[in-house]
Amino acid sequence: MSHRFFVEQDVTEEVVLRGKQAHQIANVLRIKAGEQIMLVRNDVESLVVVESVDPDQVRGRCISKRSVAAEPRVRLTLALPILRGDRTEEVIEAVTQLGVSRIVPFVSARSVVRSLPDAKRERWTRVAREGAETARRGRVPTIDEPRKWDRLFDALDAPVLVAWESEVVVKLRDAAPDAAQLSLVIGPEGGFAMEEIVLARAHGAVTVSLGPRNLRSETAAIAAVALLMDAAER
Repeated sequence: MSHRFFVEQDVTEEVVLRGKQAHQIANVLRIKAGEQIMLVRNDVESLVVVESVDPDQVRGRCISKRSVAAEPRVRLTLALPILRGDRTEEVIEAVTQLGVSRIVPFVSARSVVRSLPDAKRERWTRVAREGAETARRGRVPTIDEPRKWDRLFDALDAPVLVAWESEVVVKLRDAAPDAAQLSLVIGPEGGFAMEEIVLARAHGAVTVSLGPRNLRSETAAIAAVALLMDAAER
């Protein structure tokens, strides 16, 4: 199975890779001339035969192209609180493999972590890229700049579902829409304040239950995304 790399430019017949990708091919993966790699951009994967390998530059020749079959039919945006430690990275890796298209970090009233340094956001982007490569996807999820709760819904694609621990009537499975795009909001460690739910509903969001058990934010995010993607791809 060929190693996969996401690239920023369309792949032509003659291929040149530099920087971190060249270093990874030459020094980490130790790929040799004559071996094949897969370059991916905008749902198209290009099979490339490596012709020369150097830590600073890898050259190859594209021999075929095809559409990526692993991209989901639904564009799912996940609004995710900034969690403590490496928990957000664990969620990003998992939901990327499950098929999320976009991640919007946010801060709400009961958030424990209230800032996102640029270095951490860059790390999240690398985690998303690695997750997309692992899942053999055609795109890397985008990770937005963090937003405060009162501005979050301006950034989300409708319909919007908010997983809320106090919702007892509407289940996520029953509320999952048959739509080309949707957004899912997962709460922080401390849950949502009532006034935040009021604001969400004022923006047209629907509150949903993930079941009778209380889940940590990272568990809730992964479980809910898995359920929505399963429903969308049936």
